[in-house]
Amino acid sequence: MNSENQLMFQWLSPSFPTGSFNFSQGLEYAVSQSMVKNEADLVTWIENNLENGFLRNDAIFLKLAYQISTDKDLDDLKELCLAFSCSASKLNELVMTGDNFAKASDTPLGLPYPIALGTAAKKHKLKIEELVPLFLQSNISNLIAAAQRLLPLGHKRATNILKNLFEKINEISRKVLVSGDKDLFSSCYLTDTCTLLHEEFQGKVFKS
Repeated sequence: MNSENQLMFQWLSPSFPTGSFNFSQGLEYAVSQSMVKNEADLVTWIENNLENGFLRNDAIFLKLAYQISTDKDLDDLKELCLAFSCSASKLNELVMTGDNFAKASDTPLGLPYPIALGTAAKKHKLKIEELVPLFLQSNISNLIAAAQRLLPLGHKRATNILKNLFEKINEISRKVLVSGDKDLFSSCYLTDTCTLLHEEFQGKVFKS
């Protein structure tokens, strides 16, 4: 294995100090209201966001950041990424995880996480076609890990959920790699609403 791949695996490892484990992207609220009750519901939740929601959008922002050539374009992309935050908690997540990643990877502060990661990947000349699916897999792994704290979901079933999503991750990754800023959209209104309502949720475990 070359050092570039090892760097990608390090950055996207759960042990890398981004603090992403603190966020459930509205999943905690959805579970509390019985919108997500079991493994099948969880898979549907993830697939919807992978195809039409924040997972796909964040991957596009990563790819666009990798292609940035000027500071002005980077500033514009940063503002667009933050504008796509559907709630204060999502905005906080992007900023916090971005700064945490920057501190641990010698990347400039003040960039939302996908953009910080894309900027760092370009600096280290990593292969974007390999980074995008790993990025999506890492984010989905975080959601599954959150679900394990919220649902009766054991390690074996959680592992199988991720494995069964590999093909879908690769499919979306191929689309992301040919996407531009005009391809950014979200039709996952339930997720967005749960993320908003989670801000006032009492007794929450996660920050979103």
